[in-house]
Amino acid sequence: MSFNGISKLTERRVGVFGAGAEGRSLWEAIRRWGGHPPRVFLDEPPAPGAVPEDLDRAIGSEMAPALEGIGLLVRSPGIRLDHPLLVEAARRGIEVTTNVNLFLAEIRAAGLPVIGITGSKGKSTTSTLTHRVLREAGRPAVLAGNIGTPVLDVLEEVLSTQSVSVLELSSYQCSDLVLGPSVAVLLALFPEHMSWHGGVEAYYEAKLRLARTQGPEDVTIYSAADPELVSRLPLGPARHEPFQDPEGLHYADGWFRDGGRTLFPDTGVLLRGRHNRINAVAALAAARRFGAGPEHLERVLATFEGLPHRLEPLGTHAGIRWVNDSISTAPQAIVAALEAFAGEVDTLIAGGQDRGFDFGVLARALPSTAVRTVICLPPGGPAVEAAIRAVCPPGHPEIYAARDLPDAVDYAARVTARGKIALLSPGSPSYGVYRNFEERGEHFRRLVTGLDAK
Repeated sequence: MSFNGISKLTERRVGVFGAGAEGRSLWEAIRRWGGHPPRVFLDEPPAPGAVPEDLDRAIGSEMAPALEGIGLLVRSPGIRLDHPLLVEAARRGIEVTTNVNLFLAEIRAAGLPVIGITGSKGKSTTSTLTHRVLREAGRPAVLAGNIGTPVLDVLEEVLSTQSVSVLELSSYQCSDLVLGPSVAVLLALFPEHMSWHGGVEAYYEAKLRLARTQGPEDVTIYSAADPELVSRLPLGPARHEPFQDPEGLHYADGWFRDGGRTLFPDTGVLLRGRHNRINAVAALAAARRFGAGPEHLERVLATFEGLPHRLEPLGTHAGIRWVNDSISTAPQAIVAALEAFAGEVDTLIAGGQDRGFDFGVLARALPSTAVRTVICLPPGGPAVEAAIRAVCPPGHPEIYAARDLPDAVDYAARVTARGKIALLSPGSPSYGVYRNFEERGEHFRRLVTGLDAK
């Protein structure tokens, strides 16, 4: 490990700010590479066993004094850029970085390609498709980032196999990028994580930093169908290539197309929803510069059923088909889910943490669907209900304010027409009730399968 990114970890005393997956990945990497044991900085005491006993730790008010002797502070993604410890580190002249920045510095110095993928929705599916298409084409590829595998966990593998790195990157990971990927893929933008970033424009700018930090020799692939992206062109200094553009790679009328040339029909695609077909177009746009072609995408789409908690069919229980779309954390995602199961959704379960989203986009879409009942989850359920009542006729749809998710599932089991779909697509984050959307989705799965025993 001789490049600049890793030498920073082995030649200096490192501070690790955070003890989640990225923090653990970092201190394990430092141990592997023979660096000095880092000091772990935490706002609150860690859970038992969360931090190795042999690591120094500084908690709460101890953190600022413990910066003494630290040569590099590595921020975990969920920690805001204006956190007092980061401000104090900057005041002292201590470099602050992230695992993603360290990884990109190392991989790009090695001359290896990196595909970075971000967007308000569709990141995980597009990243997974890109990775699978590359592998289908016989190209070594590694998938990491926000999708669950910390980037430093795969660094040695990428370097030894000369793989294409496919990184799903959140707005938290993009917000302080220094050097962008060689290929940036930007999907649709709509309001998310506004409180963390301090507003919608700050959130958009965090996402767009993926392109802003590229070089002129790089490539920016963007959705020509997204007005927020198009209104901000050019997105950065790299060469731009649109997808979902009638002149290039796009999906329309049941076919994947390249300009006026048809590539293959969507009849064999297992993924539901037009939005997922557009995600597949983005994946091909990224992968084709590394030897992949439409035939590789077609084969992948014929076998890929999707990721958990993303339009995930849970089977038939109590005579009802249940679908888990817990990943849905914005109103636009609910609309996409309803379009994916056009005419089949009888009951919609929506709501969660109230982030001030405009649910008017959902309310305006409901009259053209078959939804008869909307079940609203607290604490943000009243905002969903108010938006629907402002647009839709009384009783169309019926609205039920649930006490919690178990109450919502019980009510859905009573009112949903047999053979139709009860869809969990919250359009809201889960924080305050669940740790994350995965925990919410797993709870929904248990509740639904438990109906068989009633």
